[in-house]
Amino acid sequence: MKKLALLFLVLVSGKMMPQLDSLETQPHFTSHLTWSDTFFGNEDMYQVCYPKDHRTYFYFIILFSIATIVFGLLIIYIKNSSNKKLKQKNEIIAEQNKDLIDSINYSQRIQQAILPDQTTEQIVLQHGFVLYKPKHIVSGDFYWLHKSGDLLYFAVIDCTGHGVPGALLTMLAHNAINKAVIEKSLTDPTMILDSMNTDVKLALKQNLNNPIQDSMEVAFVCLNTATNTLMFSGANLGLTYVQNGKLQIARSGKCSVGSVQETGVVLPVTHTLQLRKGDCFYIYSDGYADQFGGPKGKKYKYKQLEELLLANHTKPTQQQKQILNDNIENWKGSLEQVDDITVIGYNIS
Repeated sequence: MKKLALLFLVLVSGKMMPQLDSLETQPHFTSHLTWSDTFFGNEDMYQVCYPKDHRTYFYFIILFSIATIVFGLLIIYIKNSSNKKLKQKNEIIAEQNKDLIDSINYSQRIQQAILPDQTTEQIVLQHGFVLYKPKHIVSGDFYWLHKSGDLLYFAVIDCTGHGVPGALLTMLAHNAINKAVIEKSLTDPTMILDSMNTDVKLALKQNLNNPIQDSMEVAFVCLNTATNTLMFSGANLGLTYVQNGKLQIARSGKCSVGSVQETGVVLPVTHTLQLRKGDCFYIYSDGYADQFGGPKGKKYKYKQLEELLLANHTKPTQQQKQILNDNIENWKGSLEQVDDITVIGYNIS
């Protein structure tokens, strides 16, 4: 019996040994996969199946995230670099604009020097007013006043354009009108316009082959204060006057001072008017009537301006000026001023 029992133990032991050896050689089993196991381990080592395409998907996510971060950093770098360059350019532009504005402001001082001084205005406009509103710092409009004995001279000149180009032309106009009235002693407005036309065309070398065809529109008045006789002539700018409570217009010629006009030209003529106490007259550029505004954003137009002048012509001249200024500002509202504005008014007293 002892021999049989011993033989049984030997057989049992022989059968169990391979199983133990097998257990020792089986893969190591863990209940949870770590980060390292997932991405760097061999899936044959685990009882859990972890397909290769799943692992590739995670690799793609990591690479995409890294690429996104790098791309984002690159964008930030480029943006910061662009902003730095833009800031430098803006500083250069701001400096250039400052120099330009300073230059224009100085030009304004020069242009103001050709306008009538305070003494001249007090003498000539003792019973009148001038409303002068440039669109920009310098203006393509200017007005001219002069007194010689009993004669008072009034002129409104509207040069082509506004701002700097218009302001350059005002210098030519100022020289031409001084030459005609002061040097040549001309008194007839049509002869004065003709003299100005010759001088401006000569200064700009205007002819049929010259592309510089800039010009100016002029309203010119000569008033004899001893007799209240008014002479007027205009190149595209008329004269508005109120007599016996009625508003009337003295028409201008369809022409300009300067430029080469081949067809459709109506030369200016001198209108002679006998005014009396209580009558008044106005000359103005087209800036007031052409201003956009009102509830529908339309032009003010000449008809409304004439009605406004007629309604207020009996009031003191400085009050008329204030009414004209307030009216156009209210009409304009938040809109931009479209052109230079000049209005001269005078009451016979």
